[in-house]
Amino acid sequence: MDKFFPILAVVIVLILLSTSSAYATNHNTSIFSDAQRYADSNTYKNANYSFSIQPPLNWIVLNNLPPNVSNHAIAIFSNNDKSQLATFGIYHRSIGQNVIDAIKAHSDNDVLATISQEMTIPSTDSKTIIYNGVVDRYNDGTRVAVSSATQYTADNSTSLSENIIYFLNNGNQYTLDLTSNQNTIDKNSQLFEDSVNTFLVSQTNPVPEFPIALIILIIAMFSIIIMSRIKNLTQNHIS
Repeated sequence: MDKFFPILAVVIVLILLSTSSAYATNHNTSIFSDAQRYADSNTYKNANYSFSIQPPLNWIVLNNLPPNVSNHAIAIFSNNDKSQLATFGIYHRSIGQNVIDAIKAHSDNDVLATISQEMTIPSTDSKTIIYNGVVDRYNDGTRVAVSSATQYTADNSTSLSENIIYFLNNGNQYTLDLTSNQNTIDKNSQLFEDSVNTFLVSQTNPVPEFPIALIILIIAMFSIIIMSRIKNLTQNHIS
């Protein structure tokens, strides 16, 4: 098992040193053009983050997970197989115009190297290696597919992951993340890919990180109106 990561390290070095043309494909279309046909058939819809998706067949939604377990995922699906557990999470964050401009201006190798650096930050209980990456550029954003392996020091186990990251020009970043064990990664990767093909985002503006702020604003506006009316009624009564 210890030989596994040095081999992967060599692979990722070769990947990052190769020409960007090996990865990038420029598409003169929307990043979600192929997913439009699934708009009506997608069974999981999230109005707050304006996306829909068709999860893998028979996979269930894990609800009410604490933040330290879900890692603040919008949604997590599971194959519900305790012996060979696999999970599929969807994450969101807002990105600034500087991030969007940097992705457009830099080469695909630079984009992959930055993502690799972010995903392989050293940890006391695990270490992650990126061993594959593909960049696709569209009219409305950039789609990056990354494969990785994580080894855990506690039990010397290894999990494999597939990540699809959408950097949208409207300021939204969505990450779809599959985690599986080595024995079932091929099967789960295919299920994951089929599901990702149905992922559709309809949001045209950045999604607020804290939707509750809008509720607070509305409540505050109504409070001001009510207080103003009470003040007017009091003044009329006095006069």
